[in-house]
Amino acid sequence: MTLRLTLALTLLAVSPAVAQPTPAIQPAEVESTFEKDLDALFSPGGLTSDQAAARGTKTSPEVQRSIAEIEIAIAQAQAAELARVPQVGANLSYTRLSDIDQALIPLGGMSFSFPVFLNQYSATARATVNLSDYVVRYPKLIQAARLGEEVARLSKRSSEVDAGQDARIAYYEWVRAKLQNLIAKRQLEQVRTTLRQVRALAEAQRLSRADLMRVESQESQAEQASIQLQNLTDLREEQLRLIIDAPADQALTIGEDIRVDIAAPGATPLVDLLGTAKQQRLDFKVLNTGIEAKEKQREAEKASYYPKLSAFAQGEYSNPNQRIFPLVDEFNFTWAVGAQITWTLNETLFAKTVDRRLRGETNALRADRNNLERGTRIQLLAAQQSVAIAQAALATSAKGLAAAEEGYRVRRELLNAQRATAVELVDAETDLTRARIAALNARVDLRVAMVELTHALGNDAK
Repeated sequence: MTLRLTLALTLLAVSPAVAQPTPAIQPAEVESTFEKDLDALFSPGGLTSDQAAARGTKTSPEVQRSIAEIEIAIAQAQAAELARVPQVGANLSYTRLSDIDQALIPLGGMSFSFPVFLNQYSATARATVNLSDYVVRYPKLIQAARLGEEVARLSKRSSEVDAGQDARIAYYEWVRAKLQNLIAKRQLEQVRTTLRQVRALAEAQRLSRADLMRVESQESQAEQASIQLQNLTDLREEQLRLIIDAPADQALTIGEDIRVDIAAPGATPLVDLLGTAKQQRLDFKVLNTGIEAKEKQREAEKASYYPKLSAFAQGEYSNPNQRIFPLVDEFNFTWAVGAQITWTLNETLFAKTVDRRLRGETNALRADRNNLERGTRIQLLAAQQSVAIAQAALATSAKGLAAAEEGYRVRRELLNAQRATAVELVDAETDLTRARIAALNARVDLRVAMVELTHALGNDAK
């Protein structure tokens, strides 16, 4: 719209058929129009990065999986607790025996026989307590199971933090795409407006064919960029919808104005940052707790190397009762209590293989922790550098935007004074568009870098 009026002024200057000039549009009006379009992109009730993180945490499949793993860990902890319950069992039985011929036993010139009972009934109860396991094995197993449950809970919280991190990054990439798309569409509109005027000048032979082709080429480039950025915007929005589980019919608007300045931390020694991360990050806590749980399991398995002391008690109510002599056809109750020491070679051999497996799993977790520490060190350095680069880019892009705005203003004035061509104005518009994108990108980059640094330090796990 603004360029159309400006180029109309150019036509008035080169064509004697026009009776009076058209007032020139000042660059300030163009800037005001752009700022209005930019203001309309941000909605007070729109989506913010904090809201995206909160919604992403609730809907993440990884979080849902972690919740299921907590249930598994709770069941394992309960199983370890139940191991302390004495082994109690009962048995009810009925047996029908085949009839046999009675054998006569001679004794002192007489003979007699024992009665044969064809129906036998028995009710037996037995309880066994592994006394040595109560001292050596069960406490370690219970501690390991409880640590495993703690690992599951820490993993769930870590998944929530990671999901929030992914949602924040997706949100800012969506904002970036929306901003670039807005600028690209505006540039395309301006180039098309200029192209219409340039074609009129070329038809009146007031402009060279080369200049017309150059503006046409710029229109094609602007159109291609607009299409690409529109597709990118659609992709980023779909990614964000999936992460926060937003329905397709829900309109997403930007509720966080990235033009607002945010404070960035100063440079901190890498060693101090790493120490903070090791204390705060949940993935370090998960590995440390997992290592402790494996060590408790190894200690529990050592009980299999030694003999086991157990106590038992048994009661029997049967007809006939085998402990009653002679056998009688009636129910009688008998009981027995005792203690025993048992040792099995197979259990000792098997315990050695279990210990080897647990030792290997513990060492694997230690290696994972060392690898995580190395990765965290690089992650912290990269995040800190990203913050510094974004801050520098913010200052540089501000200078570049000021220079582009001034260059555009000068070209406008020169065009109004018939000392510049429309092609030069298009070049100035292109430079201004690039400067605007760079300035907005720098603000998005700073927010992304801050999110990454916060996550690398574990501050988002508090």
